[in-house]
Amino acid sequence: MKRNMGIVLMSVLVFSTLSSSNGLASDAVLTLSTKGEEMAYDKKILMVKPGQNVKLTFKNAGSMQHNVVVVKPGKATEVARASIAAGAAKDWVASSSPSVIAFTKMVDPNQSVTIEFTAPMDPGDYPYVCTFPGHDTTMRGVLKVK
Repeated sequence: MKRNMGIVLMSVLVFSTLSSSNGLASDAVLTLSTKGEEMAYDKKILMVKPGQNVKLTFKNAGSMQHNVVVVKPGKATEVARASIAAGAAKDWVASSSPSVIAFTKMVDPNQSVTIEFTAPMDPGDYPYVCTFPGHDTTMRGVLKVK
């Protein structure tokens, strides 16, 4: 019996070691907020690993609606313009754009929302931006995948 228990424990340890060495990582649990009434996020940089499951909670601490849209490198302005063109009926998000990786809905003042998505497999800097009209010029940050 002791021998069987030892084999079971050894198997668990080997599996745990293999899982860790294969890069299986825990979820990235991130928080992002607005800076009160400033047209800015409280964090300019968020970090995740390639392919990691991301749980992002966005809290709107301001008095206007805001969102967070994560996009492919170099596509923040293009997606912001497309989102304005999409209009209020689409919640100010060009969600069908192939440049959009993940997005929150528009979040009302003093509310929050949590989204889950998989980080891109390719390392790099993935911008995030508020796509409410006029907010994209100052409400920006970078999701660093490395």
